[in-house]
Formats: sequence, structure tokens, C-alpha cells
Amino acid sequence: MKVRVAAWRLLLILLIVIVLGAGVIFGFTFQMFLKPVSTWSWHPWAVIAVWVGISVFLIVAALLGSYYEVEKSYVVVHKGTQKLVYNYSDVVYIDEEQSMKKKMVCFYTRQGHCRYLMFDKKGILYKVMIANCKNRLSKEEFKERYPQVKL
Repeated sequence: MKVRVAAWRLLLILLIVIVLGAGVIFGFTFQMFLKPVSTWSWHPWAVIAVWVGISVFLIVAALLGSYYEVEKSYVVVHKGTQKLVYNYSDVVYIDEEQSMKKKMVCFYTRQGHCRYLMFDKKGILYKVMIANCKNRLSKEEFKERYPQVKL
């Protein structure tokens, strides 16, 4: 089953990155922005147009290329051209409190690595992971088995 990432959360992250990137590029590159707009040559306008074009392309590519494939024994995370596979049997702990608080599935693998997956619009991924991850430990058991990992 194909599940899309919540678009508004992805857009929020992208907009923050785009605005910060614009501030860095325009702040350090052009000192003519301190001058009135009527005195600008075509160079700043060209850079602004290129930045807007790149931003629109990034937003469309991110929205179309970010989704999850939920299968019986694993989840495939698609991030553009990158594919990450997480087997349900490798998930040893799902931090339900943090997941609900941040609206991101926060889980730990057998190696003790923490992974975050953004919620989809209806929370299907979270429900499927809770139902299918059979090797989950309680919080106390997880702390005992992985003392180096901070929750």
C-alpha cells in the first residue's frame, strides 16, 4: 500500500530551508539590496528568478518523491531517488509518547539507532508499525538492553 507523507509538514520544512537559503544567498551576495529597488540592474532580478525556479522545482520534486510503501513484513521509505527499507522484525522499540507529541514515528532498530518517519495525513504508518512490530520491548527492557541509548 502506498502512503503519502503529510504535504503540509513537508512544505513547512521546505519553506524554512528555502527562506534561510534565500537569506544567505541574497544577504551575502548582493550588497545592492541595501539600495532602492529602482536602482537595481538586471543581475539581482535574474538571481531571484533562478532561486524561485529552483524552489518551485524542489517543492514539486519533494511532494512527488516522498512516500512510504507499507508491506506485510517491512516499510519502504522513498525520499526522491533514495529507498530505505525497515523490516518490522528489526524494530525493537517505538517511542509512542514522542511519536504522538512530534507527529513523527520515532523507533529504534536492533543496532540501537533512532529513526524518525513523518506521519502521513491519517496516521496509517504509525498504526501499521504498532500492529506489525512484534519484537518490541517495553521502555524498561529497552533501557536495560541498550543503556548507551538515551530516550
